[in-house]
Amino acid sequence: MNILEFSNFYFVGIKGVAMTSLAQMLIDAGKTVVGSDVTQKFVTEKILQDLQIKIDNFVLPLPSEIDCVVYTAAHQGINNPQVQWAIENNLPVFSQAEAIASLFNQKKGIAVCGVGGKSTVSAMITWILEYLKQEPSFSVGVGNIPGLEKTGAWKNKSEYCVAEADEYVIDPSAPQRGELITPRFSFLKPYATVCTNLRYDHPDVYVDFNHTKSVYKAFFQQINPSGYLVVNADDQNLMELVENLEIKKISFGENEKADIRLIEYKSELGRTYGKFTYLEETYDLELQIPGKYNFLNALAAITVVAPLYPEVLTNNGLNKFRSTARRFENKGSIKGVHCFDDYAHHPQEVKAAIQALNEWYPNARKVIAFQSHTYSRTKQLFPDFVDAFEQAKEVVMIDIFSSAREKDDSTISSTLLCEAIVNKYPMIKAKNLGSIEKLADFFNSTLQPGDVFLTVGAGDIYEVYEKL
Repeated sequence: MNILEFSNFYFVGIKGVAMTSLAQMLIDAGKTVVGSDVTQKFVTEKILQDLQIKIDNFVLPLPSEIDCVVYTAAHQGINNPQVQWAIENNLPVFSQAEAIASLFNQKKGIAVCGVGGKSTVSAMITWILEYLKQEPSFSVGVGNIPGLEKTGAWKNKSEYCVAEADEYVIDPSAPQRGELITPRFSFLKPYATVCTNLRYDHPDVYVDFNHTKSVYKAFFQQINPSGYLVVNADDQNLMELVENLEIKKISFGENEKADIRLIEYKSELGRTYGKFTYLEETYDLELQIPGKYNFLNALAAITVVAPLYPEVLTNNGLNKFRSTARRFENKGSIKGVHCFDDYAHHPQEVKAAIQALNEWYPNARKVIAFQSHTYSRTKQLFPDFVDAFEQAKEVVMIDIFSSAREKDDSTISSTLLCEAIVNKYPMIKAKNLGSIEKLADFFNSTLQPGDVFLTVGAGDIYEVYEKL
């Protein structure tokens, strides 16, 4: 299937970051895109408005000119009434994963997978290739990439296509029906794949960590035989998984066995810098974004580009990279309070974000505002979430964000998480405020100039900044 054979597309759930990114690619290819979604604002709002894409609220019947429908796992997935109507009326229907794969597989695809870091590394690879004047096609699941101002692009003459490779599934309801799952990245046939790390996530569709490992291993085996796999040498589970794979492997990390190895690192307000080695040569790297995890993200991006363009070791443009929307995004100063927003939603990501904030602001009062994402993840990883806040001093939360793909669960809550944090770490202040409105009230009534405020979570907690 070549998605470019169609002309007029309808996206069910178009406000999702992956769908918006795909929409930009298809518009670049000269196609028409309209779609449907809920009425509330998403981080993709500005891009969709600038593209003048018409969006309805799941209206039927679909416009008569539509010749292809694309859907996501959200909004009931393939069981959405609009999708079912399209099937009944013999319209071609594809998941977002199938549609992006159709484009990706036409190029030398560079796929980025892992539980955390996918968006940042994908954006960094795209940034590097743009800096090297290679004009890649790309799809990054974020609201914005400052400096690129697009999150998706399709260029007929480009040699490479960079895309996030998501391990989530195209149909979350499949396990409930006793059916096999289909990971979203299973449709991709990469020339090169980057894996940032390997952790257990998405307990709503993956039984255990071994289940997660098995789908990742299958994905790695889809790499072109002439291509290569880039892995995090600091991740023992990942290194064990790929040990016997018959594919060229290149590693990055702090581990002494890493091919590209971090040997020096320091992060202070406004600047993160360090040194890395490759083939006994030492190189410098400086970033505008905080955290060792972001420095390692940069090394991952450099590692995957280096076999293609060796000059990237010294000339990569990453000192100008300003991250992406919702990835330690600097929201500026509000009433003298320094504000940042991060998409972290896995315990290890939350822990890393707090550590990065502590490095940049070691002496300031720092308030971490957290919104856990999905009941199933909060419940399954509860002890890890408690420990994620060990390096925090003051934590406030709002209620758990329930995704469009799950039901409420009264046995788990942000209040229970706050209580568990205080019980284990009595020196930490932690309380659940409940709503975004009450979070804004807390900000206005308690924070002072010079304080630092970090919102964390994959839900809608970032909307507090509109209220502030």
